[in-house]
Amino acid sequence: MRNNFKRIFVSLGVFIILLAFGGLTRFLLMPPLPLSATQILEVGQNKFLVEIADEPSEHSRGLSGRKNLPENQGMFFIFPDAAVLSFWMSGMKFSLDIVWIRSDEIIGFSENLPTASGSDYPFYSPPAPADKVLEINAGLVKKMGLKIGDRVLLY
Repeated sequence: MRNNFKRIFVSLGVFIILLAFGGLTRFLLMPPLPLSATQILEVGQNKFLVEIADEPSEHSRGLSGRKNLPENQGMFFIFPDAAVLSFWMSGMKFSLDIVWIRSDEIIGFSENLPTASGSDYPFYSPPAPADKVLEINAGLVKKMGLKIGDRVLLY
């Protein structure tokens, strides 16, 4: 009985070590992601790794305070209802493009938005009520050929 316990204990230890090593290897081989809780967002023919912002506190914080954003990453804001939203660049350290979305279709863009300092900063709004917003690095709307009517799918 003692040998069985010892065998189980050793097997469990080996399993844990292999599991940890496999997990560590995968972790070391993955590119760094500055965003938390990410999902794939397909926009037209392009894919972005996005952080989901679906809570009011996440909506107001957005990407403020972050130093940068890798090219194919962004923040995807989800709102309960379509509305004429107002976004601002307060606390931003890099320029953005904003993609305005209603249901699963692009309805407009605000491009190359500069960073803002102080308390006097402009507000940006969609051309019509929107229920989703994608923030990506400035210039990507044009570079990736995004256009009004493109479908947006979250995986």
